[in-house]
Amino acid sequence: MKRFWIISLFLVFVASSYAQGDYEAFRFSQIDYMGTARYMGAGGTFGTVGGDFSGLFTNPAAIGLYKRSEVSFTPMMISFFKDNTLYNGTSSYTQNPKYTVPECGLVIARPIENSAWKYWQFGFGYNRIMDYNNTFRAVGTPNTSFINPILSRANGINYQQLSADAMIAWNTWLIDTLYGQPASYFSPFSDANLDQSALVKQSGSIDEMSFTFGGNYNDKLFLGLSIGVPFLDYQETTTLTEQPTDVSNLPGITDYTVKTIQRDRGAGVNAKIGIIYQPVNFLRLSAGIQTPSYFWKIKDSYRRSMTSHWVSADNQSSEYSYNYQFSLTTPFRFNLGAAFLINKRAFISAEYEFNDHSMATLYANDYDFSNENALTREKYSACHTIRIGGEVNLSPSFALRAGYNFKTSPYANSSQWSEGFNGSAHYGSFGFGYRAKYFFVDLAYIMKFSKDSYNLYTPNATTQIKNTTHRVAATIGCKF
Repeated sequence: MKRFWIISLFLVFVASSYAQGDYEAFRFSQIDYMGTARYMGAGGTFGTVGGDFSGLFTNPAAIGLYKRSEVSFTPMMISFFKDNTLYNGTSSYTQNPKYTVPECGLVIARPIENSAWKYWQFGFGYNRIMDYNNTFRAVGTPNTSFINPILSRANGINYQQLSADAMIAWNTWLIDTLYGQPASYFSPFSDANLDQSALVKQSGSIDEMSFTFGGNYNDKLFLGLSIGVPFLDYQETTTLTEQPTDVSNLPGITDYTVKTIQRDRGAGVNAKIGIIYQPVNFLRLSAGIQTPSYFWKIKDSYRRSMTSHWVSADNQSSEYSYNYQFSLTTPFRFNLGAAFLINKRAFISAEYEFNDHSMATLYANDYDFSNENALTREKYSACHTIRIGGEVNLSPSFALRAGYNFKTSPYANSSQWSEGFNGSAHYGSFGFGYRAKYFFVDLAYIMKFSKDSYNLYTPNATTQIKNTTHRVAATIGCKF
C-alpha cells in the first residue's frame, strides 16, 4: 500500500516537543560551576575569598581583591563519567572520557592615587558554568512499549491526519489500522513481552563570557559588577531498540529502532552585583546577586527516525524533523559567604547559594507555553548549594587545597524519588599549586557523585542513574 503523508509543521511540533518543555526549562537553568584548578580544588569558595578569576562568576566582588594584573588559562580538564543505571530491575554500566577547556581570563588591576579607593579592576574572559557531557545505557524488560502512547494518541484519527510520531510508525508498519476501521489501530509490539535497550548521549555546555568591573575601598570594602553573556549549546541523541522476547507471533518483523536527535543553541545576557566586606583582618563576609539570564531565540532542531527490521523483506525507515525558536528566562540567584583568614597563610571559607528552578519561564511568539510553565512550577523548587573549602600555604610558593560541595534536590516533591534518586549531588576536591612572583600553576582533582532519574519516553519508562564523575584540571597563569 502506498501511504500518503500530509502533516503540518504545527502538528509536528506539538506532538513532539512541547511535552518536554518543562524539562528544557529546568535543564537550561542548572548551574555546575567549573573554572580554574585553584577554584575547583578549594571547593569553589572564591566568591568570598576573592582573587581568583572563576570566583567572579559566583560573586563579581571577588575581582576587588586583585592588586596585580593577571592572565589565567585552564587548557586541560579531563572528565571520566561512570554511570550505573537501573531499568526495570536490570543494571547497566557505562563509562566515557571527555576533554574540555573550562576557563580563560584576564584581570587588569590599577592603583588609585590619593584616594580611599585603593584600586580599580577590570576583568574579561569566559568560564564554563554547566557541562552536559555524559553517556549512559539502559537495558531491561519494560512493562510498556514506546508504541503504546503513540497508539493511544492515534486511535480515533484518520491516518492522513496522524501526528508526527504516529505517521512514521505507520510508514514503518509499526502500527496499522484494523480491518475496515480506518481510525482504529493496533501494533504487534503493544502487548508483546519486550527486551528494550536505550543509549543516551548528551553533549554540550553553557559557557559564560563576562565583563567585570570592581573596586577596593580602603582594603575593607570590595565591590563588583559584571555583565554576563552565556552561550548555550546542547545536544542529546537517544537510540531506543525494542525486540520481543518471542518473535514467533510477529508477522515477519524482528525489532525496531527509534533514534531522536535534539540540539539547542542560543545566547543570553545577565547581570551580577556583589560585595565583600572585611571588618577585621581575619574575616571576610560576602553577598552576591545574579539577575535571571534571558536567552533569546534559542534555536531548537529536532529529528526523529524509526526503522523496522524484517526477516524476509527490506527494512522500513521513516523520519521527520523541524526547527523552532523559543526564549527562556532562568531563575535569579543569590549567595552569601564567610571566610576566615589565618595569618595570611591559610583560609577556610563557606558559601551558600539559592536557586529556585520553578521560576524558569519559556516564551515564544506563536505559543504561550502556559501548560509547560505551570508544570515547571509544579515539578521543581528551590535548590540550595553549600560550598566549603580551604587552602594552606606550606611555603611561600607551595599551597594545598581541599573542598566539599552539596547540592540539594531541585524537585518539588523529592520524596517521590525512591532510594535518593532525587537529583542531589555531592562534590569532593583537593589540589595544589605553585606560585612564583610572575608565574603560577595549579592542579586539582574533583569527584562528583549524584543519583537522578531519566524518563526515556514516558513517566513509566524511568531509569535510575548513579553517576560518578572524576575530573582532573590544570591551570597556568602569569601576574604583571
